[in-house]
Amino acid sequence: MKYVFVLLAAFLTFSLTSTSNANQFDDAMRAYTAAGQRIIDMVNSDQVDVAAVEKEVIATVAAGVTLANAYSAKFPQGKAVLDKVITTAAKTDASGNVMGVGAMAGMSFAEIEGDWHDTEYFTKNDHGLDLQEEDNEHFTDPMHTIIHPVMVLVAAKDYSKDKNPEHLKAMKAEMQEGMEQVENTANTVK
Repeated sequence: MKYVFVLLAAFLTFSLTSTSNANQFDDAMRAYTAAGQRIIDMVNSDQVDVAAVEKEVIATVAAGVTLANAYSAKFPQGKAVLDKVITTAAKTDASGNVMGVGAMAGMSFAEIEGDWHDTEYFTKNDHGLDLQEEDNEHFTDPMHTIIHPVMVLVAAKDYSKDKNPEHLKAMKAEMQEGMEQVENTANTVK
């Protein structure tokens, strides 16, 4: 009888943890999509305020970190790569909560695109995973849920300086791509 009780307790703990993780993942997806849509709405209305964009970018990066952590729990061989993206794109507290954007936000749009989006950083620096290898390409999906919003913020800052409409186009395109990556990440994790 004790054995059955222990098994039942273990099963319930696992079930509740799995349900909690699934809910957290779904909440992150919804938060990402909502914040991303608010950014797109700003672009569409030509009302781009850098502080407002940054607030939404932090929300998308936080959601992206949640998704990336769930991804690395399922595919631990990519944890070092995803952790490097997280520590470069986000400022986190001791518990891993995203408190702001990281050093990546201080890079140029082209630098982020080449080094991080196109994975040149990982070609130059070994993190235990060859992202050019076909079997590992799926790791770019959770990476991009974090990288694309930072590119949006950089484009917003550039737009605030010169009002070049190309920056608005970049903001919208990068946010839409980030939202697509959320779907790809979810389809792989679930």
